[in-house]
Amino acid sequence: MASHSFYRGEFKLLTPGTTALLILMAAGLMATIYRFVLGLGATTNLSDQYPWGIWVAFDVICGVALAAGGFTTAAVVYLFWGEKFHGLTRPAILTGFLGYIFVAIGLLVDLGLPWHIYHPILFWPKHSALFEVAWCVMLYTSVLALEFLPSVFERFGWEWAQRLLAKVTPVFVVIALSWFTFIMSHSWVWAVVALVVTSILAVFLPRLVSAPGGVPILLIIAGVLFSTAHQSSLGTLFLLTQDKLHPLWWSPLLPVFFFVSAVGVGFAMVIFESTLSSRNFGLPIEADALAGFGHILFYILGIYTVLRFVDVIQRGHLDLLFSPMGGLFFFELAMGAIVPMILLANCKFRHQTWMRFGAAALIIVGLIFNRFNVTLFAMERPGNGAYFPSPEELLISAGLVAGILFFYNVMVRNFPVLVDTQEPHSLEAPNPDKQAVS
Repeated sequence: MASHSFYRGEFKLLTPGTTALLILMAAGLMATIYRFVLGLGATTNLSDQYPWGIWVAFDVICGVALAAGGFTTAAVVYLFWGEKFHGLTRPAILTGFLGYIFVAIGLLVDLGLPWHIYHPILFWPKHSALFEVAWCVMLYTSVLALEFLPSVFERFGWEWAQRLLAKVTPVFVVIALSWFTFIMSHSWVWAVVALVVTSILAVFLPRLVSAPGGVPILLIIAGVLFSTAHQSSLGTLFLLTQDKLHPLWWSPLLPVFFFVSAVGVGFAMVIFESTLSSRNFGLPIEADALAGFGHILFYILGIYTVLRFVDVIQRGHLDLLFSPMGGLFFFELAMGAIVPMILLANCKFRHQTWMRFGAAALIIVGLIFNRFNVTLFAMERPGNGAYFPSPEELLISAGLVAGILFFYNVMVRNFPVLVDTQEPHSLEAPNPDKQAVS
């Protein structure tokens, strides 16, 4: 594998862009303090009719899906030998890592009793989708941190830390997967089985599969497993709402729909973020790699679209497609899957930067619209009231998005994240033989 050089630019705290982000973050922080001082009732438009609002629909349900680029890119690069996509890995992992951190912050703000957020660590219900999601998110965030640490070590030249990380990571993965198996199954037998299997993989898998840059391949597998589990389990959560969620959206395949759409939007987010980063930092766009992601996206969108229509037909709700809610269903699919799929089907369009970017943007908007449909718009409510987020709710959500953008800007300007061919502004990556992600 060819070594990469990485962008490292001058960071100025107070530019017009960062100033705007800091203002939004400060406003979000003030609204957060206000929320904790006065409580949910005084600061939100939530009610018994609408107990879940924008903080769940956007900050959490959408946020988790939009952060899926980390595991999708890592899976393509390290498990399917997508060598040409390797330059997209670090920014995707950074975006995912920041996304999950701010999802956790958003969840903390939304909880009625936020001081009980530690409960999933101590109390283990046997039948709870949210319990599984909580543990998967905690463990996957740890995986993302370990995947990003090599960038930190390279920045400061800590080769000893990289070597230590390479030794410690497989041990962490074995323990994490075994522990997760135990708390999900409540069985020491299955935990021991998982311990034995993962230990064998930790010993022999690196000899069979050589991952780029010496990345522990078991760490990538763990990330994919945890991501698959919690992305699908968010869909499982809504299986409980069969008598409330409109039949065009409620389906026994909801876990599959949530997972497939998250995989698709993960690739779309990489295209979206990489295009904007290249323009913002004056770097060349990795056109071939992004076009390759567009090609993958075409098939994912096709699978998702077929599954949605076949599911509606198989459950006998074809007539509902011609109802007013059917218009919402068609608009969601057209914007988030069908139109982008048509654009990405054309090889020429896939290699045009702004056509590809437009398709990715449509997929992202379509995913957000889908999650809002499932959480809010297609959910039957008692009474005739309506919900619109309060200024505090909007400010906190805007502050979270601003925080992701601000810290992404800080990290890519100070750490080896974005691939750069412009030598005067680059930071050379270490030799691939060293235990680091390059």
